[in-house]
Amino acid sequence: MNVNKMVRAYCNRASAYRVPAPRAKMRYANMKRKMVLISVAFFIFSALMPAGKIPLKKAVETGIKKDSQYKNRLLDSKITRLNRQKVQMKRLFNLDFGGSYLFKSQQMEIAVIPGTTITAGAKHNYDLKLALVQPIFTGNILANAIKLEMQKETVTKNKTLLREIEVAGLIKFSYFTFQLLENKKKSLSLLIKNLKLHLKRLSDYYKEELVKKSDVLETGIKISEAKMTLEELNQLTTEEKINFKKLCGFTIDEIEKDYRETIGTLDDSLSFFKTRHPALETIDQNIRMHLLKKKIVSGNYLPQVKGFAELHYGRPGIDFFANQWSLYFQGGIAVNLKIFDWNQLKKDKTIVDFTVQQLNNRKEELILEIEKNLAKLYSKKSSIEKQLKMVENLVKFADEDAGLKEALYKENQVANIDYLSALLTKERYESRQNELMLQSQLIKLNINTLIGRYGEEK
Repeated sequence: MNVNKMVRAYCNRASAYRVPAPRAKMRYANMKRKMVLISVAFFIFSALMPAGKIPLKKAVETGIKKDSQYKNRLLDSKITRLNRQKVQMKRLFNLDFGGSYLFKSQQMEIAVIPGTTITAGAKHNYDLKLALVQPIFTGNILANAIKLEMQKETVTKNKTLLREIEVAGLIKFSYFTFQLLENKKKSLSLLIKNLKLHLKRLSDYYKEELVKKSDVLETGIKISEAKMTLEELNQLTTEEKINFKKLCGFTIDEIEKDYRETIGTLDDSLSFFKTRHPALETIDQNIRMHLLKKKIVSGNYLPQVKGFAELHYGRPGIDFFANQWSLYFQGGIAVNLKIFDWNQLKKDKTIVDFTVQQLNNRKEELILEIEKNLAKLYSKKSSIEKQLKMVENLVKFADEDAGLKEALYKENQVANIDYLSALLTKERYESRQNELMLQSQLIKLNINTLIGRYGEEK
């Protein structure tokens, strides 16, 4: 078989598998229709799917950044940094330019030989000066002043961290308060739902003259009272929503619902406070600052040595006998030393010592106060945990009692008011259970805020 025959045979076999043009168009149209349907379904599915909840951590970080006091603390940090740079520059030379004019009503006359005088100076004196001054020895005043500014910078950072802790505490407190109100609303709504079902049954029984009118009225009153309480909770919930959005910029419905505070033991919390709380660190920094001020005061009583160099252009110049413009240079060293100032140094040092003692007393007082408050909070936390175990049993008993009273009421063995009382008791215990759970979180939050830690945000 030659080449031409082979090519024709291959083309014939390929044409046998070729799809007719109309059928290909139909397949393309069907595929296009399926793609459109898939895209629309995906869009609808995406729209119906709930958006991911925002972590509370992000809300806290955002709230801190938008807090005006926090922004001011950051500006204070920049100011202290610039002040430190300014003090560091004082070690370097200063270059100044100045000019002066001096008028003298008389001139000095010197008799050289009898009958001959020479005039010195001029009535009109002009001087332009370029002066350079370089500190040589300051009694470590400049070195200690730089250290002082560095301590101030650290104090400002601690104040910034304190504000972060305060804002985080406010946001989390609002978060848990909202959850507490929401749980109360859910529990109360469930009670209202049960009461309405009971009222419907009573209404049917009353039509058949199986129950008294007072039973229907009692149930209606309980429903109205529960609705009034629910409306009050709705108002409190709305206010807390507004407060939360003001603090961090997010609506509380966007935030995750399962955040929980974690704490260590009492000893762990106390150790964390003593080693890492910015308030204690600020007191320590203030003590160091006053000790540096004490050194600076002492340095003022040591010799202050400066070198200077001056370039002058004036009339008259160095030669007072020539009333002409001239350029000249002069330089030297200047020494200044305090000799007697009525014992001010000792008084200044004593004042610093008293201030340091006051700061140490404040530190001890703060530690004792925190120890007392932590002991109270941990005691309250332990009490709440015990109450939770008791309330769990009470909820079970109340639920069983409500079911029993409902069955007995249907058999006319108990009064309607007894059944309503059982429902209210069940709701009260369930509400108390939720309240205790959130109170436990609030206590943990108070502990972390008190010791200067706000969970996973740092």
